[in-house]
Amino acid sequence: MYELERQEKILEYVTQRNSISVKKLSELLYVSQPTIRRDLTKLEKEGKVLRTHGGVILRKIADNEVSLVFREEQNNISKKIIAEKAAKFIHNSDVIFMDASSTVSYLIPYLEKFKDIIVITNSPKASIKLAERNIKNYCTGGLMLLHSIAYVGSDTEKFVSNINADTFFFSSRGITKDGLITDSSLEEAVIKKAMLKNAAKSYFLCDSSKIGNKFMYNVTSSKCIDGVITELQ
Repeated sequence: MYELERQEKILEYVTQRNSISVKKLSELLYVSQPTIRRDLTKLEKEGKVLRTHGGVILRKIADNEVSLVFREEQNNISKKIIAEKAAKFIHNSDVIFMDASSTVSYLIPYLEKFKDIIVITNSPKASIKLAERNIKNYCTGGLMLLHSIAYVGSDTEKFVSNINADTFFFSSRGITKDGLITDSSLEEAVIKKAMLKNAAKSYFLCDSSKIGNKFMYNVTSSKCIDGVITELQ
């Protein structure tokens, strides 16, 4: 059994039982306990499980996927500065993609001064906030991810693929020092890529706490977008 296949089986067993011992996994998968421990170390680093003494438990909300409610409270001042800077790239009558990130949601109050803009978002929370400010918007629909309150999946991707936007504002969990933008959610990364593909211009909104962080899934590179906006500029 290949390493990746074995780790997928481990996740399957942990998901079924919520917790399981290293010894039991070793017996089920016919490999040594040290091999299981190495697999668990890797899975824990990916935020999928939490190791315990002699075993492992399912991490229902991984450390790498901090809930939206918590993220909305982090670095508020920085995010407001970033949003104010990002608004300078918006024009009347623009069609705008906005992802479901908490950072991008800070842009909403700045949209009121523009005429005839249309926003497309995979965030139901953002959609409601936009509607409350009489900003015309479309919400993609799709499969709901609870931890980020975001729509994802094939229906969401199909919705996005039918729209051409002037500008895409997005964020993610981290950006490396050499400009690789990454996220901890594969599903959300796929939707960001779809929006990137159909936007004439794109801007990554990033508070300084994310700089130097690298997560499992690649979104894009800073070299492939029109700008990275931080509170430090």
